[in-house]
Amino acid sequence: MTDTPLLIIFARALQAGQVKTRLIPNFGAEGAMQIYKQLLWRTFSAAQEFPGDVQLWLDKPDAALKAEATVRGWSCHLQSDGDLGERMARALSHGLDHFSRVLLIGSDCLLLGRPYFEQALHTLAHAPVVFGASEDGGYVLLGSSQASLWSAARFNGVRFGGHHALQDSCACFAPEQIVVLPPLWDVDEASDVARARSSGLLPPVACPELVGARKGWT
Repeated sequence: MTDTPLLIIFARALQAGQVKTRLIPNFGAEGAMQIYKQLLWRTFSAAQEFPGDVQLWLDKPDAALKAEATVRGWSCHLQSDGDLGERMARALSHGLDHFSRVLLIGSDCLLLGRPYFEQALHTLAHAPVVFGASEDGGYVLLGSSQASLWSAARFNGVRFGGHHALQDSCACFAPEQIVVLPPLWDVDEASDVARARSSGLLPPVACPELVGARKGWT
């Protein structure tokens, strides 16, 4: 066990038609894939600021993403079987076998960075579970400092993918076990893409050059 904290990034393999599916009606499968790559790039850039180790956890094998993780000095893992709740619980349990504090994020929030990560890590000194809320009723970050909490069934019954996700997930714990951080917003719908572009957080063109661009990013 190390005092160094761990950041886990949950990501999907780069397969058009399988990522950001709610954006496909407005942008097409390839357009949604391009937006997903942009979100991943921003997430990876934010993760470089994390004051600890970083791991990339993929839903399926992806050579380009594995290479990108390797270039950045991160390890790459496959998510377990099961629904999102089961996969997150198993990843947190695995991380907490080796690290005293673990944060888990996806790739949809453009506002994550070192200040929010540090706020979450400091919170874990006082509570064993921290959620970073999103404006739509979900959450952009989940963290823990207590491995015993994370059975695969921890999030049974949680309605993920909608405005009940945070409320349902918090209900899986005693009130004194959790702290919810101020909400950020994430990119799920076409209106979120417009908001991100108008804010200058998401470019309206192809994904910027990445460390691993030559391996199939663009």
